[in-house]
Amino acid sequence: MKILDIIPLRISIFSVVYILLLIFLAPLIDHIFTSLDEDKKLKENNFQILGEIILHLIIISILWYLLNTYLVILLEKILNIKIKEATKTTVGIVGSIALVGLQRNLIDKLEYITISHPFRMTDLYG
Repeated sequence: MKILDIIPLRISIFSVVYILLLIFLAPLIDHIFTSLDEDKKLKENNFQILGEIILHLIIISILWYLLNTYLVILLEKILNIKIKEATKTTVGIVGSIALVGLQRNLIDKLEYITISHPFRMTDLYG
């Protein structure tokens, strides 16, 4: 019996590869976008910041979809295992938390636009 025939070991390898890939890709996405401090220096208004937030979320969503769809298939073939729905769901949840949690610029802008400097009626009608 080969060591890779042990199912829990293969699932562990699957999970580690998946999370490590997210840990390396997430900062790359975050650095595509400017920080809140840079936006303040450029005197961007709330609508411009909101536009960046929306674009940032779209890119994260596309990456998450691609990883959950194609990386799972690739790793199943490479490791010669069948990942069941419960494991896919668990890895998907952990992966999405890791992916969003590593988006420092996005988190700062969301806090700014919802807590520190929310939209006011004059922003919408003024």
